[in-house]
Amino acid sequence: MRVVLTATIFVAGIIAAHTSAAQTEQGIALRAVRFYRADHHHTRVTVFLQIPSSLVDPTPPGPDGIITYDVSMRVADGDGVALYAQHWRSHVPASARGHRSCAVETIEFLVPPGRFSLDARVQDSVSRRASSARADIEGYAASPSVSDLLMSSDMREAASDDSVPRPGELRRGSTVITATALLHVNPSRAVAHYLLEAYGPSDREQSGTMALQVRDSSGAAVLRTKAVPIYVQRGGSVLRGEVNLTGLAPGRYTLIVSLGLGGETVERSAEFVMDASPASIRISPSRNCCW
Repeated sequence: MRVVLTATIFVAGIIAAHTSAAQTEQGIALRAVRFYRADHHHTRVTVFLQIPSSLVDPTPPGPDGIITYDVSMRVADGDGVALYAQHWRSHVPASARGHRSCAVETIEFLVPPGRFSLDARVQDSVSRRASSARADIEGYAASPSVSDLLMSSDMREAASDDSVPRPGELRRGSTVITATALLHVNPSRAVAHYLLEAYGPSDREQSGTMALQVRDSSGAAVLRTKAVPIYVQRGGSVLRGEVNLTGLAPGRYTLIVSLGLGGETVERSAEFVMDASPASIRISPSRNCCW
Protein backbone atom coordinates (compact mmCIF):
# COMPACT_ATOMS: atom_id res chain seq x y z
CA MET A 1 0.00 0.00 0.00
CA ARG A 2 1.66 3.19 -1.22
CA VAL A 3 1.09 6.67 0.19
CA VAL A 4 1.99 9.89 -1.62
CA LEU A 5 1.67 13.32 0.01
CA THR A 6 1.89 16.74 -1.57
CA ALA A 7 1.15 20.16 -0.10
CA THR A 8 0.23 23.27 -2.04
CA ILE A 9 -0.16 26.85 -0.88
CA PHE A 10 -3.68 27.80 0.19
CA VAL A 11 -5.39 30.39 -1.98
CA ALA A 12 -7.42 32.90 0.05
CA GLY A 13 -11.14 32.40 -0.38
CA ILE A 14 -10.90 28.83 -1.67
CA ILE A 15 -11.86 26.06 0.67
CA ALA A 16 -11.86 22.30 0.81
CA ALA A 17 -14.10 19.75 2.42
CA HIS A 18 -15.13 17.32 5.19
CA THR A 19 -18.02 15.02 5.01
CA SER A 20 -20.78 13.71 7.01
CA ALA A 21 -22.11 10.98 4.75
CA ALA A 22 -25.56 9.43 4.82
CA GLN A 23 -26.67 6.56 2.60
CA THR A 24 -30.15 5.11 2.29
CA GLU A 25 -31.03 1.48 1.58
CA GLN A 26 -31.80 2.53 -2.00
CA GLY A 27 -28.18 3.57 -2.38
CA ILE A 28 -28.39 7.38 -2.40
CA ALA A 29 -25.28 8.86 -0.77
CA LEU A 30 -25.31 12.40 0.62
CA ARG A 31 -22.07 13.98 1.82
CA ALA A 32 -21.51 17.48 3.18
CA VAL A 33 -17.89 18.66 3.33
CA ARG A 34 -17.04 21.82 5.28
CA PHE A 35 -14.38 24.48 4.70
CA TYR A 36 -13.83 27.80 6.41
CA ARG A 37 -14.15 31.17 4.72
CA ALA A 38 -12.08 33.56 6.81
CA ASP A 39 -13.14 36.54 4.69
CA HIS A 40 -16.83 35.93 5.57
CA HIS A 41 -16.37 34.18 8.95
CA HIS A 42 -18.74 31.55 7.53
CA THR A 43 -18.48 27.87 6.69
CA ARG A 44 -18.43 26.88 3.03
CA VAL A 45 -20.29 23.60 2.57
CA THR A 46 -19.76 21.46 -0.54
CA VAL A 47 -22.50 18.86 -0.91
CA PHE A 48 -22.26 15.73 -3.06
CA LEU A 49 -25.44 13.81 -3.86
CA GLN A 50 -24.77 10.41 -5.45
CA ILE A 51 -27.70 8.79 -7.29
CA PRO A 52 -27.45 5.11 -8.35
CA SER A 53 -28.57 4.12 -11.84
CA SER A 54 -30.86 1.52 -10.25
CA LEU A 55 -33.10 4.38 -9.11
CA VAL A 56 -33.73 5.87 -12.57
CA ASP A 57 -35.17 4.58 -15.86
CA PRO A 58 -34.58 5.95 -19.37
CA THR A 59 -37.34 7.03 -21.72
CA PRO A 60 -37.71 5.58 -24.21
CA PRO A 61 -36.14 2.36 -22.83
CA GLY A 62 -32.73 1.52 -24.21
CA PRO A 63 -29.40 3.27 -24.79
CA ASP A 64 -30.96 5.96 -27.01
CA GLY A 65 -33.26 7.22 -24.27
CA ILE A 66 -32.87 10.01 -21.73
CA ILE A 67 -32.74 9.65 -17.95
CA THR A 68 -34.67 12.40 -16.16
CA TYR A 69 -34.96 12.86 -12.41
CA ASP A 70 -35.99 15.63 -10.00
CA VAL A 71 -33.85 16.75 -7.07
CA SER A 72 -34.99 18.76 -4.05
CA MET A 73 -32.62 20.10 -1.39
CA ARG A 74 -33.44 22.08 1.74
CA VAL A 75 -31.15 23.50 4.43
CA ALA A 76 -32.83 24.46 7.72
CA ASP A 77 -31.67 25.72 11.11
CA GLY A 78 -32.45 24.13 14.47
CA ASP A 79 -35.89 25.76 14.55
CA GLY A 80 -36.79 24.35 11.14
CA VAL A 81 -36.48 27.70 9.37
CA ALA A 82 -35.18 27.22 5.82
CA LEU A 83 -31.95 28.99 4.84
CA TYR A 84 -31.93 27.53 1.34
CA ALA A 85 -34.42 25.50 -0.65
CA GLN A 86 -34.06 24.50 -4.28
CA HIS A 87 -35.61 22.11 -6.78
CA TRP A 88 -34.29 21.18 -10.21
CA ARG A 89 -34.55 18.57 -12.95
CA SER A 90 -31.53 16.79 -14.46
CA HIS A 91 -31.23 14.97 -17.79
CA VAL A 92 -28.57 12.37 -18.59
CA PRO A 93 -28.11 10.23 -21.76
CA ALA A 94 -29.14 6.64 -21.10
CA SER A 95 -25.96 5.53 -22.88
CA ALA A 96 -24.04 6.56 -19.74
CA ARG A 97 -26.05 4.13 -17.64
CA GLY A 98 -24.43 0.86 -16.65
CA HIS A 99 -24.10 -1.68 -13.86
CA ARG A 100 -23.50 0.17 -10.57
CA SER A 101 -23.03 3.48 -12.36
CA CYS A 102 -24.33 6.63 -10.71
CA ALA A 103 -24.97 10.34 -11.11
CA VAL A 104 -23.36 12.96 -8.85
CA GLU A 105 -24.89 16.38 -8.22
CA THR A 106 -22.77 19.08 -6.52
CA ILE A 107 -24.09 22.06 -4.53
CA GLU A 108 -22.18 24.71 -2.53
CA PHE A 109 -23.43 27.25 0.00
CA LEU A 110 -22.38 29.27 3.06
CA VAL A 111 -23.73 28.83 6.60
CA PRO A 112 -23.12 30.92 9.73
CA PRO A 113 -22.10 29.34 13.06
CA GLY A 114 -24.72 26.91 14.32
CA ARG A 115 -26.36 23.56 13.64
CA PHE A 116 -28.28 22.85 10.46
CA SER A 117 -29.96 19.94 8.69
CA LEU A 118 -29.72 19.16 4.99
CA ASP A 119 -32.53 17.15 3.41
CA ALA A 120 -32.29 15.78 -0.13
CA ARG A 121 -34.90 13.94 -2.19
CA VAL A 122 -34.55 12.35 -5.64
CA GLN A 123 -37.46 11.12 -7.78
CA ASP A 124 -37.32 9.35 -11.12
CA SER A 125 -39.57 10.91 -13.76
CA VAL A 126 -40.60 7.53 -15.26
CA SER A 127 -41.11 5.07 -12.41
CA ARG A 128 -41.73 7.81 -9.79
CA ARG A 129 -39.41 5.92 -7.45
CA ALA A 130 -38.13 8.32 -4.81
CA SER A 131 -35.39 8.25 -2.21
CA SER A 132 -34.43 10.69 0.54
CA ALA A 133 -31.41 11.29 2.74
CA ARG A 134 -30.46 13.72 5.51
CA ALA A 135 -27.11 15.05 6.75
CA ASP A 136 -26.37 17.20 9.80
CA ILE A 137 -24.10 20.24 9.37
CA GLU A 138 -22.40 22.36 12.01
CA GLY A 139 -21.12 25.78 10.97
CA TYR A 140 -17.78 26.67 12.52
CA ALA A 141 -17.98 29.26 15.33
CA ALA A 142 -14.32 30.19 14.73
CA SER A 143 -11.58 29.23 12.34
CA PRO A 144 -10.79 25.51 12.74
CA SER A 145 -7.24 24.27 12.51
CA VAL A 146 -8.20 21.84 9.71
CA SER A 147 -11.11 21.46 7.28
CA ASP A 148 -13.08 18.28 6.74
CA LEU A 149 -11.53 15.50 4.67
CA LEU A 150 -12.45 15.15 0.98
CA MET A 151 -11.90 11.84 -0.83
CA SER A 152 -12.09 11.28 -4.57
CA SER A 153 -11.27 8.73 -7.26
CA ASP A 154 -9.15 11.33 -9.05
CA MET A 155 -7.45 14.67 -8.39
CA ARG A 156 -5.13 16.45 -10.80
CA GLU A 157 -3.34 19.72 -11.30
CA ALA A 158 -5.36 22.02 -13.53
CA ALA A 159 -3.90 22.53 -17.01
CA SER A 160 -3.92 25.84 -18.86
CA ASP A 161 -7.19 24.88 -20.61
CA ASP A 162 -8.96 23.81 -17.39
CA SER A 163 -10.62 27.17 -16.73
CA VAL A 164 -14.03 25.44 -16.56
CA PRO A 165 -14.26 21.99 -14.89
CA ARG A 166 -15.76 19.21 -16.99
CA PRO A 167 -19.12 17.64 -16.02
CA GLY A 168 -18.66 15.70 -12.81
CA GLU A 169 -15.67 17.78 -11.66
CA LEU A 170 -15.07 20.71 -9.34
CA ARG A 171 -12.03 22.89 -8.85
CA ARG A 172 -10.26 23.94 -5.65
CA GLY A 173 -7.40 26.33 -6.34
CA SER A 174 -5.13 24.55 -8.78
CA THR A 175 -6.68 21.11 -8.10
CA VAL A 176 -9.43 19.57 -10.26
CA ILE A 177 -11.43 16.97 -8.35
CA THR A 178 -13.80 14.24 -9.55
CA ALA A 179 -17.01 14.69 -7.55
CA THR A 180 -17.84 11.74 -5.28
CA ALA A 181 -20.17 11.38 -2.32
CA LEU A 182 -19.04 7.91 -1.23
CA LEU A 183 -15.79 6.77 -2.82
CA HIS A 184 -15.71 3.25 -4.28
CA VAL A 185 -12.36 1.65 -5.11
CA ASN A 186 -11.69 -1.84 -6.46
CA PRO A 187 -8.71 -4.12 -7.15
CA SER A 188 -8.10 -2.60 -10.59
CA ARG A 189 -8.54 1.02 -9.39
CA ALA A 190 -7.29 0.92 -5.83
CA VAL A 191 -5.84 4.45 -5.46
CA ALA A 192 -7.80 6.86 -3.26
CA HIS A 193 -7.08 10.59 -3.41
CA TYR A 194 -7.65 12.91 -0.46
CA LEU A 195 -7.54 16.63 0.24
CA LEU A 196 -8.00 18.91 3.23
CA GLU A 197 -7.03 22.42 4.26
CA ALA A 198 -4.88 23.44 7.21
CA TYR A 199 -5.66 26.96 8.46
CA GLY A 200 -2.47 28.41 9.91
CA PRO A 201 -1.86 31.71 11.71
CA SER A 202 -1.80 34.75 9.44
CA ASP A 203 1.46 36.05 10.91
CA ARG A 204 3.72 32.99 10.77
CA GLU A 205 4.37 29.69 9.03
CA GLN A 206 3.94 26.32 10.70
CA SER A 207 5.55 22.93 10.45
CA GLY A 208 3.93 19.71 11.55
CA THR A 209 3.33 16.06 10.70
CA MET A 210 0.71 13.98 8.91
CA ALA A 211 -0.10 10.27 9.22
CA LEU A 212 -2.80 8.04 7.71
CA GLN A 213 -4.77 5.14 9.13
CA VAL A 214 -7.40 2.89 7.56
CA ARG A 215 -9.92 1.11 9.80
CA ASP A 216 -12.36 -1.62 8.81
CA SER A 217 -16.05 -1.73 9.77
CA SER A 218 -15.19 -3.25 13.17
CA GLY A 219 -12.83 -0.39 14.00
CA ALA A 220 -9.65 -2.44 13.59
CA ALA A 221 -6.70 -0.69 11.95
CA VAL A 222 -5.70 -2.44 8.71
CA LEU A 223 -3.21 0.20 7.56
CA ARG A 224 -1.00 2.70 9.37
CA THR A 225 1.60 5.00 7.85
CA LYS A 226 4.54 6.71 9.48
CA ALA A 227 4.13 10.42 10.16
CA VAL A 228 5.63 12.60 7.43
CA PRO A 229 6.56 16.28 7.79
CA ILE A 230 4.20 18.93 6.44
CA TYR A 231 4.60 22.68 6.03
CA VAL A 232 1.77 25.21 6.34
CA GLN A 233 2.15 28.67 4.86
CA ARG A 234 0.97 31.79 6.65
CA GLY A 235 -2.80 31.78 6.41
CA GLY A 236 -3.02 28.11 5.48
CA SER A 237 -2.19 25.41 2.93
CA VAL A 238 -3.99 22.75 0.94
CA LEU A 239 -2.77 19.25 1.83
CA ARG A 240 -3.32 16.68 -0.87
CA GLY A 241 -2.20 13.09 -1.37
CA GLU A 242 -3.09 9.57 -2.43
CA VAL A 243 -2.99 6.10 -0.93
CA ASN A 244 -2.87 2.78 -2.80
CA LEU A 245 -5.32 0.39 -1.12
CA THR A 246 -4.40 -2.73 -3.07
CA GLY A 247 -4.84 -5.79 -0.89
CA LEU A 248 -7.88 -4.67 1.09
CA ALA A 249 -10.72 -7.18 1.26
CA PRO A 250 -14.11 -6.05 -0.08
CA GLY A 251 -15.99 -4.01 2.52
CA ARG A 252 -16.54 -0.60 4.03
CA TYR A 253 -13.61 1.31 5.55
CA THR A 254 -12.71 4.66 7.10
CA LEU A 255 -9.66 6.72 6.16
CA ILE A 256 -8.34 8.78 9.08
CA VAL A 257 -5.84 11.59 8.55
CA SER A 258 -3.98 12.74 11.69
CA LEU A 259 -2.31 16.16 11.65
CA GLY A 260 0.13 17.32 14.30
CA LEU A 261 0.11 21.12 14.29
CA GLY A 262 0.76 23.74 16.96
CA GLY A 263 1.27 21.20 19.71
CA GLU A 264 -2.04 19.36 19.12
CA THR A 265 -3.18 16.42 17.04
CA VAL A 266 -6.31 16.78 14.92
CA GLU A 267 -8.03 13.90 13.11
CA ARG A 268 -10.33 14.04 10.10
CA SER A 269 -12.02 11.01 8.55
CA ALA A 270 -14.14 9.85 5.61
CA GLU A 271 -15.66 6.52 4.65
CA PHE A 272 -15.00 4.58 1.45
CA VAL A 273 -15.90 1.18 -0.02
CA MET A 274 -13.64 -1.48 -1.51
CA ASP A 275 -15.66 -3.35 -4.16
CA ALA A 276 -14.92 -6.90 -5.25
CA SER A 277 -15.05 -5.92 -8.93
CA PRO A 278 -14.95 -2.72 -10.99
CA ALA A 279 -18.02 -0.57 -11.43
CA SER A 280 -18.86 0.77 -14.87
CA ILE A 281 -19.02 4.34 -16.17
CA ARG A 282 -20.24 7.00 -13.78
CA ILE A 283 -23.17 9.13 -14.93
CA SER A 284 -22.02 12.73 -14.37
CA PRO A 285 -24.59 15.52 -14.74
CA SER A 286 -23.19 18.92 -15.57
CA ARG A 287 -25.11 20.70 -12.84
CA ASN A 288 -22.85 22.39 -10.28
CA CYS A 289 -24.53 25.30 -8.53
CA CYS A 290 -23.94 27.70 -5.65
CA TRP A 291 -26.43 29.21 -3.25
